[in-house]
Amino acid sequence: MAIAIRMPDLGTTVEEIELVAWLVKEGDRIKRGDVIAEIKTDKAASELESVAEGVVLKLVVALGTAATKGDVLAYVGQPGEALPDFLAADSDAGDATGPLAPPTRAAAKGARISPMVRNLAAKLGVDPATLRGTGQDGTITREDVIQASQGPTSQAVPAEGEKLLRSQAAVARAVLKSAREIPHLRVTAAMEMSAVDRARAESARAGRKISYDAFFLKALAAGIQAVPLVAARLDGERLVRPTGIHIAVAIGIENELSLPVIRDVDRKGLAQLQEEIEAVAAQVKSGKLAGEHLSGGCMTLSNLGMYPIESFDAIIFPGHSAILALGAVQKRPMAAGDRIEIRPVATATLAVDHRLINGRTAALFLSKVKEAIESGAFK
Repeated sequence: MAIAIRMPDLGTTVEEIELVAWLVKEGDRIKRGDVIAEIKTDKAASELESVAEGVVLKLVVALGTAATKGDVLAYVGQPGEALPDFLAADSDAGDATGPLAPPTRAAAKGARISPMVRNLAAKLGVDPATLRGTGQDGTITREDVIQASQGPTSQAVPAEGEKLLRSQAAVARAVLKSAREIPHLRVTAAMEMSAVDRARAESARAGRKISYDAFFLKALAAGIQAVPLVAARLDGERLVRPTGIHIAVAIGIENELSLPVIRDVDRKGLAQLQEEIEAVAAQVKSGKLAGEHLSGGCMTLSNLGMYPIESFDAIIFPGHSAILALGAVQKRPMAAGDRIEIRPVATATLAVDHRLINGRTAALFLSKVKEAIESGAFK
């Protein structure tokens, strides 16, 4: 029986993945683990490995086509092995020796539509013949079908204006999903940064300056160890606990936002965390974020301290239950016994999913983060 090669799950915030290049052709013999294609999300490029061994019987998806997790991309098996019946009809629309071409014709108006989008339209009860495609050369896209399923077909006609980049559109969808589905509860604390500044100065003298992000990643890990619920998430009415302390760091490049995940933060020292932060920042700039950094995060650190921002409210990304927003470190007067001293202070605002985490739990977690930052225990 032919084995389907499906689009993998690249993270809870990744909805569409583009097939950039096939590295094999029909008839090639491959082994499990062989890289067979290059794929790209809104955040980075990645490689697709085969989960089966045998001969490539059919490349189902054409280059440039957007797919979602679970979609069948190819079939692998033994020469002459039968394929699913529905592929015969699709093969008539394209090259019999290559992947299915993305344009197959919708019945009434000759609209261009891929097999996957056509299947989605059938599932949602949308007639592709009634749609005006907003994709390249009038291709009906997944967004066209979804939008049509939510209202009159006239809504599928594109409005005038500049189309968002795929990455910007993905962030917009994630923010909207968060605003609709996650009730945010926020708590704020001022954190005295003298211990962090001393540690940073020591590391700089040793030839390795450590960023504030690395210190706060360690502090967040300490908070999660003390209050594990903050790292969990809701899946419907089920509580899902993480398998490790993996924390995303918000990195903005011009108008694009990425959330690369630093894994096992609790098991790494500051120097190693700093190296990983710099490495993922370089990957984000190059557009080639490694697969291990694309998913698995339990919360996010968002730092705007490089700007004169005292504090801000951040949005929890879908799949997470919390985000810490960090403002700039500023000199402020503080009470020290009976004296007033000028100390470096940063304001941190924690947003949590109030469906899962109540105010007391959020306050306890933030107090543990504050304790870790101010105590100087960064080992």
